[in-house]
Amino acid sequence: MAEDGRMPPPAIFGAGGHAKVVLESLLRAYPEAEPVLLDDAADAPGRRLLGHAVSGGRDWLLAHRPGARVIPAIGDNRARAELLAWLEENGFMPAALVDPTAVVSPSARVGAGAYVAPNATVNAEAEIGAGAIVNTAASVDHDAVLGRTVHIGPGARLCGGVVVGARTLIGTGACVIPGVRIGADAVVGAGSVVVRDLADGARVAGNPARPI
Repeated sequence: MAEDGRMPPPAIFGAGGHAKVVLESLLRAYPEAEPVLLDDAADAPGRRLLGHAVSGGRDWLLAHRPGARVIPAIGDNRARAELLAWLEENGFMPAALVDPTAVVSPSARVGAGAYVAPNATVNAEAEIGAGAIVNTAASVDHDAVLGRTVHIGPGARLCGGVVVGARTLIGTGACVIPGVRIGADAVVGAGSVVVRDLADGARVAGNPARPI
């Protein structure tokens, strides 16, 4: 616990483009913090992300921060799902992060390790699953449910009551009409309009969205 009574900021695991966005959100939320940055790449120690040093990967985390709070900041859904599972299995605490510019309803639920990006909106009684991403300026409306490690791309719109299965990607600027259910491991192309339910593993694009 910090001197001001706040929890210290969580570590960020990832050093790619998505991690840059997460890092800037962390610094807005914790302006005095010196962030702990981690990555599994062999050359990670000594690398820098937006001017901040990367310490190491999973071995470093096990040795130096047992039980720490960690944000899984990897854009790829499957890689993020694997990292999230590893964190849980090894006694770490996946931490959610909501950018200070985002709007999240007090009745919404944001799962462990999830990230809500700048200018995103999560409305009443929506559920954001563990490790999910609601990316820049995306919106998730009332009673929508996102599964584990879903990614809602920048500017995408999910209407009320939409359900999205684990590891599914909703592309940039896509729209899903109210009440639609989308299965796990699906991909909805950028700018698509989804007007009917989609099965697990579906790949769709267009307006209305059709299989590709």
